[in-house]
Amino acid sequence: MTGTRTMDAEVREMVHQRHRRRRTVIVSLVAVLVVAAAALVGAGLVRANNTAPGKAPSRVPAGLAADKSGVAASTGAVRVDVYLDYLCPECRRTERALTAALDGLRSHGGVGVVYHPVAFLDDRSAPAGYSTRAASAAVCAADAGRFEQYSTVLFSKQPAEQGPGLSETQLIAAGRDAGITGASFARCVEDAPYLPWVRYVSDIAASRKVALTPTVMVEGRRVDVTGSDPGGALTRAVTEARR
Repeated sequence: MTGTRTMDAEVREMVHQRHRRRRTVIVSLVAVLVVAAAALVGAGLVRANNTAPGKAPSRVPAGLAADKSGVAASTGAVRVDVYLDYLCPECRRTERALTAALDGLRSHGGVGVVYHPVAFLDDRSAPAGYSTRAASAAVCAADAGRFEQYSTVLFSKQPAEQGPGLSETQLIAAGRDAGITGASFARCVEDAPYLPWVRYVSDIAASRKVALTPTVMVEGRRVDVTGSDPGGALTRAVTEARR
């Protein structure tokens, strides 16, 4: 009996040890996931809501791509899609890093650049909603033919996360900095007729498995622009797509 009890005790201890190891592994995995998620948020990258897109709204801004999912800054055989959020710090860095490469690619012709201003970071402002407001103002600038210039200004004035974002007055003033002089732009920012379109673009992006900003695609294939040479990575991807 003593031998049997000793063996039972040893078996129980083995089981306990296995459970403790399993709990340790689970806790470690959870910790890794938490750290990874924190890193993504710190870089200004968060997951989008996986919302099925509905029908495009009846009122849309000028200069859209044929599928109405983004603003077409140029036309060409090779399509470059840029998904951005105006509150995303990494989007600001990418916008600056890709400007020269995009200008060079377009100067040689054959490259169609489509911008998708999404609102993935609405809950990162207080009150919530700055990403949507900024994107709506940006497509008001598209009506004036100054989308890219206005985007550059917005990123140069990018507010900190968890703050109120730029006010309506500041968004209108940013238009003047982007070279927009018509009174219709101010009215557009104030009336915000493109809020439904921004939500539509965000839903379209999510349906295309775009879960992070910035995301850059060449002919539907993602390009890694997080390295030390984003412009070079984009140029190589376009060159490969042309072959």
